[in-house]
Amino acid sequence: MKNKILISLLVIVVVGVIVAVSLAGLVWSQRGEAVTLETQIEAQLKSNESNYDAMWKRFTEMTQVTDLQAEQMKDTYTDLISGRYEDSDLLFKMVQEQNPQLNGEVYTKLQNEISAGRIEFDRNQKKILDMIAEYNRLVQHRGIIMAAITQRKPMNSDSFIVTSDKSEKAFEEGKDDTIDLKGDK
Repeated sequence: MKNKILISLLVIVVVGVIVAVSLAGLVWSQRGEAVTLETQIEAQLKSNESNYDAMWKRFTEMTQVTDLQAEQMKDTYTDLISGRYEDSDLLFKMVQEQNPQLNGEVYTKLQNEISAGRIEFDRNQKKILDMIAEYNRLVQHRGIIMAAITQRKPMNSDSFIVTSDKSEKAFEEGKDDTIDLKGDK
């Protein structure tokens, strides 16, 4: 009888150790997944910051080119017109001449760059939101006890997303007006 009790106690201890090791492995695994996701989220945030910075630098540099082109056109036309008013024969020749034209291609390229930059940035923001959602599912899925043991809490995505005052106001009010490109309001 004593042997049966000892064997039963030994079995209970072995099963308890197996359960404890399994739980520790599960906690360690979840912690590892959480740390990996945290590292990926931090890296994606830095990537988003770099992307945002590069996007605005491209826009700024491209607008400087268009400003320079417009300034040079103004100088060219000012010189052409002032010289032609001094000589009436030149004024009539001006009507027949081929005058320099402001190339609209630069503006089209700027519009395309703005659109592409905004789309890329939006895609990167959605990527980090997906990563945060995955992290939060991992932390919350395992329950309060697991979260307490691993010291992981859900993340608030608000601190990772760049938005505008206009967008925030639209979401607060629950409405937004159409964009008025002509300024007819």
